[in-house]
Parts: sequence; C-alpha cells; structure tokens
Amino acid sequence: MDGDLLTRPRDIEGRDLVVAVGSNASPEVMRTKLARIATGDPGPPMARVTVSHVAVGHSAHVSARGYIPAAPYHSPGAVLHSVGAWLTPAEVSMLDHTEPNYRRVELAVGDHPGIDHPSGIGATFSVYVSLHGVLADPDAEPVPLGAQREIVDWLGSRICDNALHGPTAEACHRLADPRVGARVSASMRSAGLSRPAGLPIHDPETGPAPR
Repeated sequence: MDGDLLTRPRDIEGRDLVVAVGSNASPEVMRTKLARIATGDPGPPMARVTVSHVAVGHSAHVSARGYIPAAPYHSPGAVLHSVGAWLTPAEVSMLDHTEPNYRRVELAVGDHPGIDHPSGIGATFSVYVSLHGVLADPDAEPVPLGAQREIVDWLGSRICDNALHGPTAEACHRLADPRVGARVSASMRSAGLSRPAGLPIHDPETGPAPR
C-alpha cells in the first residue's frame, strides 16, 4: 500500500484506515456521510493510497439512486489507485450505516503490498465488499468499473427489461423506482451475472475466510 498523503492525522492511534472504491473517495461525500457526528473539523484525514491485487467493478445490484455502484474484487496482479480515510470508531460505525449493501472487511497489508509503505499504515485496512457480488458473465472475469452508460448497455444486452433501454439518464431514472431497481437486481442474479468478490476476507466479527 502506497500513500501520497493529502492530509495526515497527528495521531492515528485508535483510527482505522478505510480504502474507498467509489464515492467515498470524495472528501465532500465523506463529510456528508459523517455530518451527524461531526465535531466542527474539516472531515476525516484522507490520503492517496495504492493497493495491489484489488480491482474495482460493479456491484450486482441497483442502488437506491438508480445507478450500478462500484465494488471491489480480488484480481491478482492488479493495482488500485484510490483514496483512504483514517476514521475513529464512531466514524467507522456511522459509515457502516450508510452502506447497507456492503460489508466492511479487513484485509492484511501484507497480502496487498504496494509501491511504498508510509509509516503508520498499520497491519490492516478495510474495504466495503458488496453483499450482492460483482457483475460478470458466467465463468468470466468481473466487468471493470466503467461509465454508467457502459454498464447499463452491458446489462441491457443480457437482461430483457425495458428499464435498461434508451438514454442512460432516463434508464437510471427508471431504475431509481424501488420496484424497478429490485426487479433488475433480481434479474442480475437469475441470469447468473453475479460472482463473489473473491477477496481474502478477514471480517472483524467472523474471522478469516477463504478466497
């Protein structure tokens, strides 16, 4: 894991490093999600990070806002350039509540080495793994993260649902209807388009699990 620091906490003791794969890489998004427990500071310390053997695709579900969100998966040899945040336990708990379709899991830095190791990273970091798996054709690698137009078109060529047709903005507007989003999410699974993330998960609550 490599860190080109944007900001650095004076004391990282008691903080957990959470690496983003989607909108959580935005300081503004993080401040908004953590606003209920904000103490007047500018938001959590955040840093550029590089993680090996992790790539980003799309979660096999439709978000409440009608888009197909990002999700990480294990990819040997891949290099992920993203942003991480050092969070207090209260901030971690609050962030968990904003991610109902994901599970926060710990990964060992030793299993995901980077170009450099800034001091203070610690032995583990966390990512949010989709509970729905990641999108992929059966027996194929996951679809890499791309524009919504690309992934909606990809789904439209595999799922027979009128909600996926037409301009992307209109399709996402239709998918934001909870009934339509749930229907398309179910179709992803029934069409065999979901596969596990395959990360070497170490869940703080359940312990290590195989790849």
